[in-house]
Amino acid sequence: MQVIEILLFIIWGVFIAYWLASALRDRSPFKRTSSRLSVLTLAGVPWVILVLCADWFAPWLLVVRVIPDSVPVAIAGLLITCAGLVFAACARAHLGKFWSGLPAIRMDHQIIRTGPYRIVRHPIYTGLLTAIAGTAIATGLFWVICLTGIVLFVFILKIRMEERFLQEEFGEEYTRYKREVRALIPFVI
Repeated sequence: MQVIEILLFIIWGVFIAYWLASALRDRSPFKRTSSRLSVLTLAGVPWVILVLCADWFAPWLLVVRVIPDSVPVAIAGLLITCAGLVFAACARAHLGKFWSGLPAIRMDHQIIRTGPYRIVRHPIYTGLLTAIAGTAIATGLFWVICLTGIVLFVFILKIRMEERFLQEEFGEEYTRYKREVRALIPFVI
C-alpha cells in the first residue's frame, strides 16, 4: 500500500503545482471581493478543530484504518482521486481569468457555462470533494474520511457566499443558471 500513498502524494503535488501556476498566469482585476479574513476563518477553523480534537482526545484516530486494506480498494480510491482532480483542473481551465480563491467578481466577469460548468455550477468543489473522497478510500484512514465531511461543510458555506455575489451581479441570468444546473452533484444538489 505504500506505493499507493506515494502515488497519491505525487498526484496531489502535480495538481497543486498546476493550480498555483494557473493562479499566477490567469489574473484579472477585481470588481468586488469578500474579505480575506472571512475566507481564512471559514477555511482554517474547521481544520484546526479537527486536528486538535483528534490529537487531544483520540490520537489513535489519526492512524486508524476503517476501510479494508486491499489492493482493489486502494486502486479504486486512486482512480477516483485522479478523476476528481482532472474534473477540478478542467473546470479551472474553463473558468480562466475569472477564478479567484476568494468569493469575488472580476472586471468583465461572465457566467461560465462550458465544460464542467454545464454539469454543475461549482465543478471545482465537486472535483476536489471527489478527489478527497478517493484519497479517503485509497488510504482508508478515519481522519481523511472526516476531512471529506469538513471540506463539504466549508464548501457549502463558501458556495453560499459566491452565489450571493453572482446573484447580485447577474440577477435573472444567474437565477436561470441555478434552475438549469445543480450546484455540486448533477441531478441531485
